[in-house]
Amino acid sequence: MQYRKFHISVLFMVIIMTAGAQTSVMDSLKLGIRNEGENSKKLPLIFELSEQSLSPDSLLPFVLMAEKIAVTSGNKQDADIAAYCRASYYAKKNVSDSALMLIEKLVADYKGNKAQQALYLKFLFSKAKLLDRSNQYTKAIAQLVEVLETAEMLKDTLVQIQSKTGIAWVQMEMGQYKEALQWLHKAMNTSANRKFYKNYGALYSNIASAYNSLGNSDSAVYYINIAIKDARENDNLSFLATALSMQAQIFIDSKRPGLAEAPLHEVVRIRKQLEDPFYIVYDMSSLASYYASNNQPQKGIILCTEGIAIAKQKGMTSQLLMIYQALAENYKVAGNAEEYGNTLEYIMALKDSFNNINSSKLIAEIQAGSEARKKEKQILEQRLVLTRKNYWLYGSAFFALMLGVTGWVVFRNYRRKQHLKMQMALEEEKRLSEKAVIDAEEYERKRIAADLHDNLGAYAASLASNLGYIHLPDADENTKNAFRELGKNSNAIISQLNDTIWVLKKDALSITAISDRLKNFISRIQKSYPDVNIEVKEEITADQQLPSSQAFHLYRILQEAVNNALKHSNGRNIIVQVSSGQSWKIMVQDDGVGMTVEKLHSSYGNGLLNMKERSREAGWEISWEKTEGGGTTLVVRPTTN
Repeated sequence: MQYRKFHISVLFMVIIMTAGAQTSVMDSLKLGIRNEGENSKKLPLIFELSEQSLSPDSLLPFVLMAEKIAVTSGNKQDADIAAYCRASYYAKKNVSDSALMLIEKLVADYKGNKAQQALYLKFLFSKAKLLDRSNQYTKAIAQLVEVLETAEMLKDTLVQIQSKTGIAWVQMEMGQYKEALQWLHKAMNTSANRKFYKNYGALYSNIASAYNSLGNSDSAVYYINIAIKDARENDNLSFLATALSMQAQIFIDSKRPGLAEAPLHEVVRIRKQLEDPFYIVYDMSSLASYYASNNQPQKGIILCTEGIAIAKQKGMTSQLLMIYQALAENYKVAGNAEEYGNTLEYIMALKDSFNNINSSKLIAEIQAGSEARKKEKQILEQRLVLTRKNYWLYGSAFFALMLGVTGWVVFRNYRRKQHLKMQMALEEEKRLSEKAVIDAEEYERKRIAADLHDNLGAYAASLASNLGYIHLPDADENTKNAFRELGKNSNAIISQLNDTIWVLKKDALSITAISDRLKNFISRIQKSYPDVNIEVKEEITADQQLPSSQAFHLYRILQEAVNNALKHSNGRNIIVQVSSGQSWKIMVQDDGVGMTVEKLHSSYGNGLLNMKERSREAGWEISWEKTEGGGTTLVVRPTTN
């Protein structure tokens, strides 16, 4: 049973908010709004309050106040500010489509307004955050780049830092952690003035998250401690909750789950202090799942009971389903089969209620359409009777025919749109399924690499080490030869395992990385062939990336080619030429005796068959050519079709 991992995608709106001591800022703004007598001075305060981490229910009265002020004043900019506050409310309610629609109109209205560029920058930044929240990553990155360019033009250092952090965040959501780290370090080096970073702990939380995803727990701990310290010093509760949740995840990923309980408890307490019921129940369910996975079901059951009460009181049906699932996990761990079964039945009933609600809505829509069609039919019949009485029979028949054709066209168009919607839904489901398969394969690949390293690698290293302690001074020559062969084989096993783990740990490998690995291989075997010069030449203008499986095939082909040249060519020089630009090509050339028919059918030939099979499986072209002046050249390249 796994602790429910922290969903980073829901935190983007929190992570790049304006810095400030959160609770005191919100209280100060609320007090200012209540005490301010002039509406024109209230509106900027409401505008700033809408950007704070305030729950949607708490924000709504101020949004309504802003809209009322805008109607009273009749001023377009007041109306735009009220619209921005409404969009912030929608975003906090997770109604991203409505929020995005309002923000896009504001961006379009202010794009050419040179006198209001600061306001335009704020609208533009909000749009980028909403695109990210809607999982429109490509558009989000493009928007953030525009935000960065505008901020640079306006010399707004803080927004430059925030936009760079935002770009990194989107890349992290897409699993591009190395690229994200580059942008995060750019953000950290934007200004030498540390005041811009004093209360921006989200930057350090993101850096910690990226390092944790890359398996660098030491760096992750270092930066998350900075984020927590900064958030505590500045009383920034949203940043603190984010940092503590990430700290708990780092503890769990680094095999120290016992340390995760305390920060998770503090996260729940902070969410309650911020009066955000959505995140309160969310974090309660996460903590309860943690209790279940760490065999503390009684604590989990108590926590779930409290979370269920909050979810029911606030009418949060989706969160209710999440907290009940956590409750079922704890009942299962506690061995309470009866309550576990009852909870599962309630979960199924809750899911069925969703389906019933949707079905009822669909039936109501169908019935409404049916009644409308009946009324239309009655009207047509009445019109037909009237026209017959007035000798307009042919005219009414023609009218009915045209109406029928129009209805048929409208119906066909409706059916076509419904068909397109269904196709889009199926394609999206297919995309999600394919992503799930890729994620599962990625997890399995990394798990296999870890198992090879921790199990077979450890045994092979132990075998090689123990052989070094064995001395056979009185053994016969056959025993000594066998012992030497055993040592060679154990070292070969370690070398092969290292090569396999090297490939399995990577999503993709560059031509440069493969070339560097081949150089290491050559350096290991060079001492066994002191009379042969082996050289690797590189001509790399664009470093092509290969999937890990193809990279493994290419490395093995090049190993075999070098070994064949050493063992069979009788040459004195071996040159490996590595080229990578718009495409790639690798040649292994020797100045030996060249290929013969006998070699093609010998063990040498078996090696060639293996190389051909690897090339065929990877979709490449492989060939052996005579070298001018003697010798053989192996060429491997991708197929052009």
